[in-house]
Amino acid sequence: MLKNKKYVICDMDGTLIDSLGVWDSVDTALIEQLGGSAAETAEVGPQRERLLRALREEKNPYLAYCGALGKLCGSSMTAEDILALRDIIAKEKLTKEVRYKKGAAETVKYLAGRGFTVGIATTTRRKNMEIYREKNENILAEAPIDSWAAFIYTREDVSAIKPDPEVHQKVMAGLGAAPEDCFIVEDSLSGVMAAKNAGIDAAALYDSYSEKDWPEIIRTAPYHFRGWDDLLAAAKEELEK
Repeated sequence: MLKNKKYVICDMDGTLIDSLGVWDSVDTALIEQLGGSAAETAEVGPQRERLLRALREEKNPYLAYCGALGKLCGSSMTAEDILALRDIIAKEKLTKEVRYKKGAAETVKYLAGRGFTVGIATTTRRKNMEIYREKNENILAEAPIDSWAAFIYTREDVSAIKPDPEVHQKVMAGLGAAPEDCFIVEDSLSGVMAAKNAGIDAAALYDSYSEKDWPEIIRTAPYHFRGWDDLLAAAKEELEK
């Protein structure tokens, strides 16, 4: 799995941090302010994943996503104004509520300590990454991102989001790495598809928000685990022989 690898590339939302529930809370509040009905909030997480996957070719998928939400809710607000409102709702939640997923901090610190270059490749926007890096007290207390992440690529660094492999191609170009040097940790179908499209081995970590996609995720990713603790145990078994 990790033998002969040099670089470990981690996704952020839903993989390193337990944030998807927070984004559900953000988008539920947003939809309610836009005048949406219970039907729009019933499956807010899967709806967000579907819309972002469908809108991934847009210049700004998150702006397009906000525009799509506005139409679903019958709002007269512009997509730009909806995105700004979403940012306001999100800021406090991302600062106070987001935490590392169980075992994530321990695993990335272990891998960095074993000599791997560990970093982040995410569709999370830079302004949100700055909150996680500088203001989120939970993350700062457990393992400040800057203490272990050798590189961070965000939404602004690419023109296309996952499952497009662009972010991983940029990571490899920046590191001077080949696909066989790298290993990716992801939680979503879009994420493991991006890894596959980049020609990089990946481990998928189960997340309840990807429950419906889990069978396809297993078929796509060469490695899959119930969580970070299981991944760490497998890594130790392999690397400490």
